Amino acid sequence: MNDEKKSSIAVIADGPTCMGFRLAGIEKVFPVEEKQAEQKIEQLLENKEIGILIINEKSLEELGWLMKKKLDRLAKPVIITVPGKEGAIEQKGDSLKAMVKKALGFDIM
Repeated sequence: MNDEKKSSIAVIADGPTCMGFRLAGIEKVFPVEEKQAEQKIEQLLENKEIGILIINEKSLEELGWLMKKKLDRLAKPVIITVPGKEGAIEQKGDSLKAMVKKALGFDIM
């Protein structure tokens, strides 16, 4: 038997986005208002089972600079942003490929 622990996916987003992920089979889904996102992220960062944290762009934009810096330095969980119901927000951050490279420590392509 394999003793490796599997990482799970968590989603922090607005209600409609969370509903979509719940319908896709993600169990750890947390609908929050923008002001509540930072507190929920802190709670989830303490959970070592979370391997991927999906956050909608609007919630990420509302975070304080200290939390953004903390998330930027983390290798695990991998932070993935998704657009909210308003549509995509142009971001200057890392691409998905760069985030995966940061998490794994090497380039997969």
